[in-house]
Amino acid sequence: MKFIFLLSTIFIISSKAALALEDETPVANTAYRSTLASPHDMRIVNSGVASLYTRLEMIKNAKTSIELETFIFDPDTSGRLILKELAEAAKRGVKVRILVDKHISGFKLDEYYAQVLKDSGIDIRYYNAASVFQLSSVQYRNHRKLMVVDDKEAITGGRNIADSYFDLSKDLNFLDRDTTVKGDIVKTMRESFDNFWDSKIVQVPKPSLPPDDRYRFQGESGDDEYQRKLQQFNSKTNTAKKIFAHNAEDEKVKKFVMTYGKEVFEKTPERICPEVSFASDREGASYVESTDVKYNSKYRLLRKEISNWMRKKAKTELTIDTPYFLENKISEEISSSLSKDVKINIFTNSLESTDAIHVANVFNDTINKFTANTNFSAYTYKGKHSGETELYSDAQRKATWGTHSKTMVFDEDSFMIGTFNVDNRSSHYNTELAIFCSGNKDLTDDVKNNIMARKAGSFRLNKDGVPDDCSEFLSEVSPLKKLMYYLIKVPSHMLQHLL
Repeated sequence: MKFIFLLSTIFIISSKAALALEDETPVANTAYRSTLASPHDMRIVNSGVASLYTRLEMIKNAKTSIELETFIFDPDTSGRLILKELAEAAKRGVKVRILVDKHISGFKLDEYYAQVLKDSGIDIRYYNAASVFQLSSVQYRNHRKLMVVDDKEAITGGRNIADSYFDLSKDLNFLDRDTTVKGDIVKTMRESFDNFWDSKIVQVPKPSLPPDDRYRFQGESGDDEYQRKLQQFNSKTNTAKKIFAHNAEDEKVKKFVMTYGKEVFEKTPERICPEVSFASDREGASYVESTDVKYNSKYRLLRKEISNWMRKKAKTELTIDTPYFLENKISEEISSSLSKDVKINIFTNSLESTDAIHVANVFNDTINKFTANTNFSAYTYKGKHSGETELYSDAQRKATWGTHSKTMVFDEDSFMIGTFNVDNRSSHYNTELAIFCSGNKDLTDDVKNNIMARKAGSFRLNKDGVPDDCSEFLSEVSPLKKLMYYLIKVPSHMLQHLL
């Protein structure tokens, strides 16, 4: 235990030192960053059900290629629906590629699923398969979410592939936001996918093979070991194959998605964005790389792009929708904006609406540094369904709801939608991406109006950083969650540079 604590301490100190490094060399126009002053069609997709409909429809209409990149890909209802549609596309001759981050917590699309997908014509790779013992690289994750079809249309935003991101979970659902985009910038987005796909830390899944026959010739114990491994192999293979099996409940959900999801999708019109930017962090970072003074200029490209947009576009007001709001390079920019009398609005999670108790700890103890400023307003979501759309069943309505959107609105006619959280993970460790739009107030209103609607179900924090109605604070939190909140308070602050 003492060794683990010492190792963690060294790593934290080293992380702090790395966080201090900075090199703000301008970002060149590459596959990691591009700005086009030409019309692009864009549509804001706020509803989870509509977002799932959008992905299924885009896959259904694909002619030549599909690139899908995500941090989480669960083989649950939404995951199975997407994989079935991808398999159908592959049968039509469409080149289908999936890139999934192989993080140590929650990774489910393992080599058994990969084999089934390969047999169905789908190519899959894993980003950063480092084990928990490889502290030098295990925390540098690919947090990007992107799907590109035929180099013509893309969708990106905060949603992973799992029921929680499409309003279908009975336990925890995330209010999120995507945008579709059509135009020349899509090719740049696909080129950025190619860079990640070919990264030195990407792994091609090993074939899932039955156990070696040699066990059977090593006596009774060897045969027992062979039978155990064979049973395990058959069980995992059969589980993976079920993603393509007929599932009556999945079909009911799909019918709801393809009818109601389409209805919601079409309520938000497709509009023209006159100026579009795309920016992405660079793939392949590690702890060794982060100790180099050029780390930020080489890898942390999106953060600088966000800073540029904040300085140039947010002259009077900046609205941020983020699941986490912690002190980092972007929050420093926000402090700088406050000193210039820019009005800042933050919409984020409360302890009631998040499963990240450690983040809530740090946020609740530090937000008063911002709320003391009269130009800063903070709202934390209460954890109930927003009521903005219908749900598949009452089970989803009873679930916990929280924001997962990564959105910024700059004044009245510019915005960003992407995967970047206002925390140190997005600022320093994870690779992120975002799409920016400037020049269309109606399109920007499609974003801002939805944020304001969700704000109605939130606590407003006063100058001391606590809800105006203090009597309601933590009223909906379970006793166990409250206990955990207080038990991990000290370690949460000790590790906040890793959050």
